[in-house]
Amino acid sequence: MGSSPFAQNLVFHRSLDSTNTLAKELAAQGAPEGTLVLAEEQREGRGRMGRRWVSPGYVNLLFSLLLRPRIHKDQVFVTTMILALATIEAIKSRTGLTSTIKWPNDIFARGKKLGGILTEFSLRQEDIDYVVVGLGLNVNWSPNQTEGVSRLATSILAETGSRISRNDLLVSLLRIFELYYGEVLSGQIDDFYRTWNEASMIIGRNVEIVTPMEKTHGRALRIDRSGALIIEDDAGKEQRIISGEVSVTLGEKG
Repeated sequence: MGSSPFAQNLVFHRSLDSTNTLAKELAAQGAPEGTLVLAEEQREGRGRMGRRWVSPGYVNLLFSLLLRPRIHKDQVFVTTMILALATIEAIKSRTGLTSTIKWPNDIFARGKKLGGILTEFSLRQEDIDYVVVGLGLNVNWSPNQTEGVSRLATSILAETGSRISRNDLLVSLLRIFELYYGEVLSGQIDDFYRTWNEASMIIGRNVEIVTPMEKTHGRALRIDRSGALIIEDDAGKEQRIISGEVSVTLGEKG
């Protein structure tokens, strides 16, 4: 990766509780932007909403990146977005497998979950102090051979029938991410939102969004610049959904 900032500060553990947790601790201690925390195994891997991320050791990619972007706090979602886009592009270039994005942070292939992103950040007054973006990506693993794993889980191996080099995939992914990140910092964000929406598996489809308070039904129209999902509800009115669990119901992508 040459002079890439993501190659200069690598923290590797064979086993740790969570790459995101360690990255946040390092951020609080003043670790520089580009610090990469990489693990073979997580004892307490986390997904969204505190869910456990199940991954056996030595077969998948588990890492977190520490960023210190000079962007408005309302644009934090863009870091999730470009990591997702870099991931699906790297998978495509290395394996030929086409994957898509399920709002807000999951990577899917052929209707099954391939990976997930967890983004956490800290503010200093109104400015971003740091952002940690973590990725768990199923690579050389057969989920159906692991007890307690969702039937909707899949991996690159399960979808292609072939094992690949995790190191090569990681290098490709980080090179693409670095390119995208540089464009974001220079203010070139609009194209990424268009690409994100094009890569979404739910845009144009009828969806159900479940939150702790309610269920909402509608047609997914777009993801806006702050990462919210815009839907047209059953009454024909647009609603802005900030968070929730989304599932596709009847209807095809238009």
